[in-house]
Amino acid sequence: MRRSGSSHEASSPVSVVSEADTTSRSCSPEKDGLPNSTRSRRQSTIARRACDFCRVRRRRCVFGDAPAVEHQPASNVRQAPAETERCSECIRLDLVCTFLKPTQTRGPKRRKIGSTIMPKGIHSSSRQLESPWRARKNRSIPTLSSTLPSSQAPSQVPVYAQPNVQDAPTEPSSRQIDPFVGGPWFETDKIGPRNLILAIMGDYLARIYPLIPVVHRPTFRRRLTLSEDVDDPDFLALILSLVVVAVGLLPSRFPHYQSMASGTSSKFQTRESVVNACIDMCMSMRTATYWDQVSHQKWASSYLMSVGCFQLGQANRSRMLEVEFLQTGRLLGIHRIADYEGLNYIETQLRKKAFWLCFYTYAHAWYQCGRQERLSFFDHGMLAEVNLDALVPLELDDEQILEDNILESHISPSGGVSPTMSMHQYASRTAKFNLAAGFNLHSRVFYKSAQLALTPALCDWERRVKPQERLLHLRHLLQEMRYMLDDAPSEIRQWASSSWSEASRSYLFFPDNVSIASPASVQQNSSAGHQAIDMNEDDVKSLPGQFEIMRANLHGTHLWLQSALLDQIDLILQDMSKRTDISQAERDCHLAALKASWSEREDVCRQMLHLVHSMPHTHIEPNGLYFAYKVRDIGVALLNCPFEASEPPARRATEYMQDLTRALSRIDRSERMNTSSLRSWVDTDREKPASGRQGK
Repeated sequence: MRRSGSSHEASSPVSVVSEADTTSRSCSPEKDGLPNSTRSRRQSTIARRACDFCRVRRRRCVFGDAPAVEHQPASNVRQAPAETERCSECIRLDLVCTFLKPTQTRGPKRRKIGSTIMPKGIHSSSRQLESPWRARKNRSIPTLSSTLPSSQAPSQVPVYAQPNVQDAPTEPSSRQIDPFVGGPWFETDKIGPRNLILAIMGDYLARIYPLIPVVHRPTFRRRLTLSEDVDDPDFLALILSLVVVAVGLLPSRFPHYQSMASGTSSKFQTRESVVNACIDMCMSMRTATYWDQVSHQKWASSYLMSVGCFQLGQANRSRMLEVEFLQTGRLLGIHRIADYEGLNYIETQLRKKAFWLCFYTYAHAWYQCGRQERLSFFDHGMLAEVNLDALVPLELDDEQILEDNILESHISPSGGVSPTMSMHQYASRTAKFNLAAGFNLHSRVFYKSAQLALTPALCDWERRVKPQERLLHLRHLLQEMRYMLDDAPSEIRQWASSSWSEASRSYLFFPDNVSIASPASVQQNSSAGHQAIDMNEDDVKSLPGQFEIMRANLHGTHLWLQSALLDQIDLILQDMSKRTDISQAERDCHLAALKASWSEREDVCRQMLHLVHSMPHTHIEPNGLYFAYKVRDIGVALLNCPFEASEPPARRATEYMQDLTRALSRIDRSERMNTSSLRSWVDTDREKPASGRQGK
């Protein structure tokens, strides 16, 4: 039988009791070296309801010493802990002490009339199962306040401190019940605690977003604050995919993630175990109707998982996911500006960026050395029909782009604005350099390198165009690419600007815990004359470092593409010099041209060495193995030196290769051997086991 006051006691998670009450239970009267008279005057806050962390670990939840009972009012004998008070276990492990998981009701379950049992496959792509979260779209779930810093957490009364909380009507939710500790929990808890997931999301926004902008920052923060991943399986898959790409691209941050997951998650043993768990969880949520509806969110999930697998050396798995996001992009029509009709401004900006991310994949497949298979999003016929100028994203921050409005004061209000309008159609551009402008500059480099494939007359040019004409086109393209970044802004130039570096020395580091909270001015105004939404404080602090990350990516790509063009030029010259139907004078002329182009290759190599040695690893790391492979391709080209070993160019080439090798040992943090140039898959129909061949 339960006492009549049990309901009142259950509402308070802790209570202050005198330690003299427990003296009789001790076997030693002088325990801890204190007499009974002294211990009777001490008090300790003993939790009647353990905190969430202690409940998971089955530990006793004990708080620190409290003032004497006689100095406190009787009504305050049982009270909830303060927001800054933590139990001894949480203090020892530096965790946030929360009481968010409600206790499980003891005894037989009450039969509820009219209750709806959620189906087992709650996380499906069917929109009928997602109706509860749409009805609660503007409701803030109080579980996020405990994971944010105290200065940014909303001032909410804890659930256990609210009066008559049991009498309040409960809203339907699809959160599952933890069978061990009871109460609702996030699906991401299968991977790690919520504060860890939010920390990884902060690292993505600070370090990876400048290179892979697959989200709209204000909208993403709002949805994350509302915990929409509880009932939206597509958003949950996006969060898990962001975990995959963050763990893959930021190996130096993984020890920090392990410390946050210590004792609460067994997934964070290795980077590969985290990536495999997240991808398996995403795949398990897909039902038979998953591909009946496509969206940019599904494209982003496949793209992020492909990048994450590539970083871990899972080349075959990354290839299959690459096929998936390329096909999804085709279904979305991200390469046809006519298919953008009816989209809002946010979705239009996201899909334009998605197109260029697919274009990067196409360019890498076109130029990467020794790749065994070349998956292509485009073909020559499709490229001839694509209006690339109209697909350039707006050079505006996400905070300036709303669903139905663009908050940009430099755009002339007299002209109409449409989502399909290109940035070149605006009368004036913003003078302030931002991340979108850096993204477009990087896209312009890839666009220039693909001019040969984009020219209709040069379609299949290796078989239809004569070598002399190909050589002329390549030299002209190389000359254009060499100086195309001379007008780049000072923040992203290859050589560091003195005023920029002196004014922002903080770019060397990023905040350890980037806040995902939206700024106070996130009010979305419908008038075009209003100013843009303020950026998050951590975004402003991370901006110099983000420019440095983009600078490494931009100039690394720029130098790598020049080296790839030089490779094609040298290949044509070598083939022409080996022909038997030419005279000796012509052969000597081709060999002289081959040696003359070597000085250009040396210049590219010196610039790459300067870039690698002048930037800290913090800014090179988010570029991942793509940057390491670009450095490697430039170094491999030095092996084809046309000079004798005793000549100065050959000796310089040897020194360059040694320096690049040392740089690669610092940059390349991969845990597996690179198999992109090997046939790493096995044809089981062709490779029969030994026992099977003997039986035949």
